[in-house]
Amino acid sequence: MGVFYSAARDPIFYPHHANIDRLWDVWRTLHGNKVITDPDWLDSSFFFYDEKLQLNRIKIRDVLSITKLQYEYEKVDFTWLNNRPKPSVPLEVARNILRMRQNAKQQQLQRNDILSSNFSPHGRFLDATLRTRVNRPKVRRTRKEKEEEEEILVVHGIDIPEERYVKFDVYVNVVNETIMNPRFREFAGTFVHIDPGVTRAARESNIEVFRKKTDLKLGISELLEDLEAEGDENIWVTLLPRSEGCINTTVDGLRIEYIR
Repeated sequence: MGVFYSAARDPIFYPHHANIDRLWDVWRTLHGNKVITDPDWLDSSFFFYDEKLQLNRIKIRDVLSITKLQYEYEKVDFTWLNNRPKPSVPLEVARNILRMRQNAKQQQLQRNDILSSNFSPHGRFLDATLRTRVNRPKVRRTRKEKEEEEEILVVHGIDIPEERYVKFDVYVNVVNETIMNPRFREFAGTFVHIDPGVTRAARESNIEVFRKKTDLKLGISELLEDLEAEGDENIWVTLLPRSEGCINTTVDGLRIEYIR
């Protein structure tokens, strides 16, 4: 499904997009049906062929209302909304370990612990678990500030070979990576790049394979609250490789941003 030219042939294509559409509808309801007014976003457009092979241009603003699209979802209870995962270890234990790591000198840290989240000029390979300290520009934000701006963890300059399957998980304030999986609250998100397929043929024909750079942005406001880290000046972020393609993947660094 990650290959654009053949995605619609995948049986899971429709239920996946239907689920995303459902989550979008729930998200808008949770935020009081807040209307997005950014013209750049509203006027972003896509081109599709219809059943008559006619090319049509669709803008974001054209498909925001399910009423206009003439369908609606069944009203059900969202039992999963407040069922957040629990941390892998008690928070007090984790904070004590993180405090010792914070105060340790560079020579006392593990090999893959990095105090600077800027990996310039050559980046860092993800051939092993990578853990780095990331500074937070704003701490102890008010509830109003959190509602107006989401705190975003940015893994920037992810340099990947086009033809490789690349996957790595991102965790915050982990004390034991060996037990980590998405069931724990420290989990922030996952980066996945799927081999588009067309480059496989190029590789078999000895044609040069290109690389590309991209960023991963993850909202962490609620995660920091649940980990009782909202008042900390920095956090420890762990990048945990999940595929062989990570061996040939580099990252330029990590930083915190805020978006409205």
